[in-house]
Amino acid sequence: MEGKSIIRVKDLKKNFGDLQVLKGISTEFEAKKVVSIIGPSGGGKSTFLRCLNLLEMPSSGHIYFNNVDICSKNVDINVQRQKIGMVFQHFNLFNNMNVIKNLTVAPVKIKGMTQDEAMEKALELLKRLGLDDKADSFPSQLSGGQKQRIAILRSLMMDPEVMLFDEPTSALDPEMIGEVLDVMKDLAESGMTMIIVTHEMRFAREVSDRVLFLDGGLIDEDRSASDFFNDPHSPRLISFLNKVL
Repeated sequence: MEGKSIIRVKDLKKNFGDLQVLKGISTEFEAKKVVSIIGPSGGGKSTFLRCLNLLEMPSSGHIYFNNVDICSKNVDINVQRQKIGMVFQHFNLFNNMNVIKNLTVAPVKIKGMTQDEAMEKALELLKRLGLDDKADSFPSQLSGGQKQRIAILRSLMMDPEVMLFDEPTSALDPEMIGEVLDVMKDLAESGMTMIIVTHEMRFAREVSDRVLFLDGGLIDEDRSASDFFNDPHSPRLISFLNKVL
């Protein structure tokens, strides 16, 4: 694999009681590349993504972020998480705070930005997305698409090296999906390293450098986006694509 690997995963396993959800995953993610993870429900996609910043603690195996094994007990995971942005399915905005407060609270408290610096950066990002008129709005006053775009901006406020997206459009009405995917396309074009669990096959095909097919807790196929969709090898993947394309 060419280029610099920003995340390396070695023999990652995750059990929930007697249920083994991840059965030994080994892969790498290059800096400035976009990787989509697709597969059937229950195949382990979201669990795998959440393990990458230890929102789920792996049962065994190793995850190296910039050559640091973040599974090691000697590593301060909170320091590492500052560099790994996460965008969830259900926004996770603070409902008691307006948009500008949602965007500035973490950079001020965690990164040590001054309030003025955080405010300037937040307004600049909002303007870039055409949401500067929503700075004083509360989450309850926003559409689903606006909430998800704010959630993406909240991650960007921390200057992450990697962005993880866990099915970021699955909770949205169909007409709002496009506005969120457009933001993600812009991020991809800007060189952001992105790992995306998604059901949006067209988006995965257009934007991804690589696509992983995760099924039964294992990577069943891992290829460039064009090869993945145009010349799938695995019978399980062929069957899956026939159903969703």
